Amino acid sequence: MDMLYKDAAQPSDARARDLLSRMTVDEKIDQMVFFDKIETVYDDIKAGREVPCRAGMWGDLNNTHREDVINTVQDYFLNKTRLGIPALIGFEALHGLFFNRATVFPQNAGIGGSFDIALYREMCEIIGKECRAAGIRQVYAPVLDIPHDPRWGRSQEAYGEDPYLVAEMGATYVREVQKSGIAATAKHFVAYGAPENGLNCAPAHIGEREVREVFLEPFKKCVDAGVHSLMPSYNEVDGEPCHSSIKYLREILRDEWGFEGVTITDWGGVKMLQYRHAVAEDALASGKLSLAAGLDIEEPSPFGYGDEFRAAVKSGKIDIGAINAAVYRILKMKFDIGLFEDPKADPTYGGMHTERAVRVARELDERSILLIKNDSLLPLDEHTVGTVAVIGNNAENSFIGDYIGRTRHCVGFLEGIRRRLGDDRVLYAKGCRNITTTDEMIAEAVETAERADLVMLVLGDASPSGGGDFGLGADALGEYTSGEGYDACDLGLSPSQRRLFDAVTALGKPTLLVYYAGRPCAIKDAVDRVEGCMLSFGGGEQSGIAFANLIFGDRSPSARLSFSLPLSVGSIPCYYNHKGPHRGLYGAPGTEENPGHDYVLSSPEPWLPFGYGLSYTSVAYSDLCAELQPGGEVRVRVRVENTGSYAIDESVLLFVKMLYCPITPPIKKLRKFQKVSLLPGEARDVEFILSDEDFTYIDYHMQTKRNTGRQKILVGDLACAIELG
Repeated sequence: MDMLYKDAAQPSDARARDLLSRMTVDEKIDQMVFFDKIETVYDDIKAGREVPCRAGMWGDLNNTHREDVINTVQDYFLNKTRLGIPALIGFEALHGLFFNRATVFPQNAGIGGSFDIALYREMCEIIGKECRAAGIRQVYAPVLDIPHDPRWGRSQEAYGEDPYLVAEMGATYVREVQKSGIAATAKHFVAYGAPENGLNCAPAHIGEREVREVFLEPFKKCVDAGVHSLMPSYNEVDGEPCHSSIKYLREILRDEWGFEGVTITDWGGVKMLQYRHAVAEDALASGKLSLAAGLDIEEPSPFGYGDEFRAAVKSGKIDIGAINAAVYRILKMKFDIGLFEDPKADPTYGGMHTERAVRVARELDERSILLIKNDSLLPLDEHTVGTVAVIGNNAENSFIGDYIGRTRHCVGFLEGIRRRLGDDRVLYAKGCRNITTTDEMIAEAVETAERADLVMLVLGDASPSGGGDFGLGADALGEYTSGEGYDACDLGLSPSQRRLFDAVTALGKPTLLVYYAGRPCAIKDAVDRVEGCMLSFGGGEQSGIAFANLIFGDRSPSARLSFSLPLSVGSIPCYYNHKGPHRGLYGAPGTEENPGHDYVLSSPEPWLPFGYGLSYTSVAYSDLCAELQPGGEVRVRVRVENTGSYAIDESVLLFVKMLYCPITPPIKKLRKFQKVSLLPGEARDVEFILSDEDFTYIDYHMQTKRNTGRQKILVGDLACAIELG
């Protein structure tokens, strides 16, 4: 065959080198820049206008599923361009593909709290198949951010506050989605979840040791899992913008870790080097900085890699070797995912919104909803509960989490309760919007609650693409309380929700508070005033069904908090794996009546810690033991017994506590978890294997070292010790 790169039997690296050798400078740089939207390209093709041969494009498709658009575009690139290089079409697929016909799964913060890797693996496989069916071959996920400030509006997108949990979930996403020939994109690299003042894109004021201890672990795990691409974050770390960071993008990512995949900018990230970070005086300088750091693709449109950049490459002012290296990586990724052989949408590949996908969405939602208070209220008996008033801004169009398309299949909380009890036994009043309300709305809600035997107050957040008031008309404008660019100065109920809550609870009716949270919330004062509280970090399309199944006892809640919940904004950060001095010295919390230490009028402890979660049954842990094996591994066994009357999917969490370490260690850190299904009265022995990497710290030279000496193993309410030589 004359053109080796067209021979599918050849290895990807050889095909990429052959194709690269045939390309002009313009064709190479075309591979390094994106179009904004695929519809623009489609319209140009249909109108007979010339289309620049760029590497990829954003698969907006108006959030619908149009195979004809993608297939027309790919046919053009394959058959109407000189070398026949297919386009890389990418889109969001955080907790489902961002198309209105795709399946909507629960948001990541809830998925992390499920601790159910097996079910999440099934979800990720479905996402990969739906992307392939739609012709989307690069996804901007998984999100590996670790939020250390819950005011940050994107906290909901993260799997939790623990690096190990985030790493395990992220690597699962990479492996399963990429099986369908999709390039996953690990993002946002790095420390994006620790912004100053909790404001999106703000600087992260942390040192290299903390970056390595906390924020790099998930990315390293995904690199080891073979992730095809990686996206830097908008922020800067210690004054170094991540989009031009030689330290993180080149020295650590490529040189230290050996990452050979593609790096792709976040939306307008190169432009920010000039207009936000002020480290480049113009577009060309921004492009040079990005190229030097090893950034391969710029999106959404050329800025740093624009016309001036092309001219500089052609004149020899920019090293063609750096261009060749970037384009080689892009081409190799396209060959690796099979794009040259099969770039088009294929609805028969895995289907879209199948019965299996809907089942997984519901089951994962059931395992993601938290029970955080239950004063003998739940489960309800649907035959004796009487009339129920469902009230609140999240009742009808319930929050499903950001970066997803609201489909016609979404079942909100109100609909889920109505399907269970019937329309005649379920009363409804909205009561408030996300932030504002009126006297008339409050009065209607109170009147509705007065006619009911039990009240379900359904409150919480909304995001631009994630539900709540989304899509309900002009009254929703400005009412978003979570999501990218929607950060918070307060973590409690919004003004409208507080007013509604006070008016309805003043009636003294038995009340279940259902809270759809877009971030770790501080609502203890509200929870103290109701008989029960359930929390969702963004339900999937089956949210209403999942809530009803739990509320009426078809299943026992099993989720645990993937984030610690603070008492107030003043007590953040409050992540569990802090260093010893983080929670103060004196340990004598005070009140207005009796001021004390460390906070004079409060406790520095969180309201609810990471791993907290109630159920309808009771679980007992016993016989914990840890044994050092001849090869250096540590085998841990514990017996787990369901001592209650409901079946349970118990999350067994194992923490390691380093009693002494050359560098101050965290008080404990999660190192293993396992989901165990137990019938009433059933007991099982659970086993974990710990390796050297579970007992590590970052030394004085920023190297990862294994700790020695006495360590504690913590599971449930038990602890045992192990001595490492």
